[in-house]
Amino acid sequence: MVTFNVETDLDLANGACREITEIILDECEPMFLLSALIVELKYPPTYILVKMDHTKAVQLEGLEKDVLLLVPLKRTFTIVHGKGLKTNRRRQPPITQAYSFTDYRSQGRTISHCIVDIATPPGGGLTPFNMYVALS
Repeated sequence: MVTFNVETDLDLANGACREITEIILDECEPMFLLSALIVELKYPPTYILVKMDHTKAVQLEGLEKDVLLLVPLKRTFTIVHGKGLKTNRRRQPPITQAYSFTDYRSQGRTISHCIVDIATPPGGGLTPFNMYVALS
């Protein structure tokens, strides 16, 4: 799932769920065994190839139709640390695993397979509308 409005005109927007077709690692990344169950990277990937359902982007030479490059974004943010402020910088792809999302996020999506939890949430507040949105 995309976590930032990267390029809304190309459907690379916050909440977009797409298929990753390939991850191109940083050239400084140490080698690892492909059979390893867990791999911890030392650097963000150089870029990620993402297969879109559709896009207005021109097809890039050497890539299949509807595949786009997603590059890491650089962000700076400041937090309160003790009695002072600390500025942090990070560089990472604007994506996360999409294993669950709210009924609000599911609106307007076609989801081929899903499990819908319609139990009353711990904080209450589940309405028939929430169930309708999740199941429609």
